[in-house]
Formats: sequence, C-alpha cells, structure tokens
Amino acid sequence: MNKNKIKDILLIITLFIYIFFISYFKFANIDDIWNYGFSYNIATGLTIYNDFNMVITPLYPIIFGLIMKVFGTNIIVFYLFNALIPTSIFYIVYKYYKKSLLEIIIVITAIYSPNYNYLCILFLFILFILEDKKKNDYLIGIVLGLNFLTKSCMGLLSLASLYYVKDIKKIIKRIIGFLIPNIIITVYFIKENILYNYINYAFGSLLSFSKDNAEITIGIIIFISVIIYLIYKYKKTKDIKLLYILFFQIICYPTFNLSHIIFGLIPVIFYITYKNNNIIYNKFKKLLLILIITPIVLTIVQFKVMQLEYGTNALKYKLIKKYYLEDAKQIEKHIDNLENTYFIMYEAYYNKILLGLKINKYDLTLKGNLGYNGEEETIKYFDKQPSNTQFLIHKDFEYGQASKKIYDHIKNNYTFVKSFNGYELYINNK
Repeated sequence: MNKNKIKDILLIITLFIYIFFISYFKFANIDDIWNYGFSYNIATGLTIYNDFNMVITPLYPIIFGLIMKVFGTNIIVFYLFNALIPTSIFYIVYKYYKKSLLEIIIVITAIYSPNYNYLCILFLFILFILEDKKKNDYLIGIVLGLNFLTKSCMGLLSLASLYYVKDIKKIIKRIIGFLIPNIIITVYFIKENILYNYINYAFGSLLSFSKDNAEITIGIIIFISVIIYLIYKYKKTKDIKLLYILFFQIICYPTFNLSHIIFGLIPVIFYITYKNNNIIYNKFKKLLLILIITPIVLTIVQFKVMQLEYGTNALKYKLIKKYYLEDAKQIEKHIDNLENTYFIMYEAYYNKILLGLKINKYDLTLKGNLGYNGEEETIKYFDKQPSNTQFLIHKDFEYGQASKKIYDHIKNNYTFVKSFNGYELYINNK
C-alpha cells in the first residue's frame, strides 16, 4: 500500500472519530431520542407504522433497527453506525470534490446529530458521482427511490432527471429503478397488513404538519432566496448538480425552521465552495481553521455549564440532562401500572427508554405525526382502551407540536388520579 492510500485511510478514520466524538459526547436532545427510539422499537420487535407511529418513510429506522438487533440496543451502537453516514459524505467530497472538503466538514459538524436527513444528503452526493460518471440510469433510479424511502418529500428529487427530457428512454429507466425499492417495500407492507398505516402516517401526516407550520418566518425568507439563486445559477450554467440541489431544498418541508433550512444549505455551500474555493479559502482560511475545532470546544464546554449525567437502561453510557433522569425516577415512584400508561408529552420516548418500558402505539402524540385527521382518530382510540388505561400529561400544556385537542380531551373526559412533579395522571374509567 502506497503512502497516499495510507494517508487517505488515516484521514477518513480521523474524521470518523471526530464526528463520533462531537455527536456521542454531546448531550442527547429530544430529536436524537426520537430518531434513536424508532430504530430501538424495530430492534425490540415492534412493527413499524402499527405498534408505533412516525411521519418519516421507513428506510432509516429499518437500517438502524436491524443493526441494533445484531449489535445491541444501547444507544452507543446507534451513534457509532450513524457516524458512518457523515464520514461517507466526507470521503466522497475528499475523493471527487476535494476543493470543498474543509467547508463541508465545518458545516456538517457544526450542526450534526444522528438523523435521517444526513442519509438523504449522502444519497444526494452519490447521485452527483453517478451523474458525473454517466452511470447506469437504473442505478440512479434506485438511489432516487432509496432517498424517497428515507424522507417522502425527497421524491421531488426525481424531477432533476427532466434534464434529459429529450432522451425519454433515460427517464423511463430511472422511473423503473425508482420503483424497484418502492415495490419491494410495498409488497412487504401488504404482506404485513400495514400498507394503509404506512400511507396514512408517512403521507397523510404531512397535510397536518404543513398546515400547522404555514407562516412566514426567517426560514421561509432564506428558503425563497436560495431557490431564486439556484434557478438563476442553473439558467446560466445548465449544470445538473444545480437541478438536484434546487429540488433538494424540499428537505426543509414541512417545518421550514432554521435547523431544516441548514440541511438544504449544505449542498448549496458545497457547490459555491467547489466553484469558488480558492477565493473563499484564501480570504477566510484562518477563520475556517478556527471553525473546524469549534464543535470540540463546545462539546467540552457543555461539561462545565450543564448538569449532565449518564442515562439508564438503553441510554446507559450516554450523557443526558439531569432533569430527565429525575423526572423518570419520579414517574417510576408515583405510577404503579407503567406498562399500561400512555405518556402524552414530548419526552415520552425519553422517559420510557430510561425506564426500560415498551413504546405504546401513541406515545408520540404530536400534531403531524398522527396521520390524516390524526387527533380525532387518536382520541377515538384512547376512548376504546380498557378502563384501567392511564394517561400521563404535563400539568400545563406544552404548546408547539403538542396536541391541545388530545390534551384537553384527557383532562375533561378522564378521571383525575394524582398530581406530582409537574405531571398529572388520569385514568379512563369509561
């Protein structure tokens, strides 16, 4: 093995350790636990879209659920294998688009935590390579299909193939490739009798989600500005990468908040730096070198400024905010029948995983995660549960994506049992 190959391998190993360090040793937020929780559910034998609800299409939790089934459900396994995704993105940029490597490392590590959006970004960079090398159209279609199965709105990325509108055979081959993974997953869902639930949660939920987030924000303004810029640049260059990046901006849907906008900006920053790297690097190289170590500094600082402790059960060895552990202990102390209790709160997955409990069907009762007309259907489901079924809610409504309709129904229609530590416990005695 020559020196250059050894150097390349050492660089990629270093980047893997770097991305794992800044993600695993950073405290776990709610989004981390939800993404981990979906894979955890699959690893522990729950049926996707039947035993638990989620708004995303299934590829990401299936992949990591199967990995955790083999290597264990402790959250360290989830973080280790997730670190392979950004590392793969770094490798692709290093091998094929080296001029943008430093900037891509900075922008990804600045916001990184394990989730399905990075798998979408990885598929996007794979598509860049396949297009550059003019690879098999069936293969390109399959990658487009896998991206759709990672996040449903990514189906729009297929429109980039209209670049070849004069060669209809290429487009047909890509459509066939796109259908292959989707037909496989559809046949599986039909066999498991969960196709309706899949369609309802993964697509019906988006109607509620987008409606609840329909407002003008700074994110929307940035989104529109980026769209205008990409259209302008594509008209000038006719570069197919710009078409992909343009349609990739749908990754911001349906929330259009700043964190989702940044996912859309990653390939935009890649393209700008790739085309103008020498100017950017020479002008800002000192700043870039400082930015690349900032995530490590922030990870270390959190130990000093935040109250963190290691979790329990599957979250053992993972730093979490101390109050999550204290809440879980209070819940265990005050509730006897935990296995038959629904946790109607943002922290439901957090509490249940800390306590080693199985996830119930509606432990994630957020608007936009419940399917079409989901709040009403959830209330009907709760009303039909046995009379000893319990419901734990916060004493004060949480707002945000939490469902006021479900919260009020529990308070007004079920029997109050007790109040403790900011929580209220109700029982369905109908």
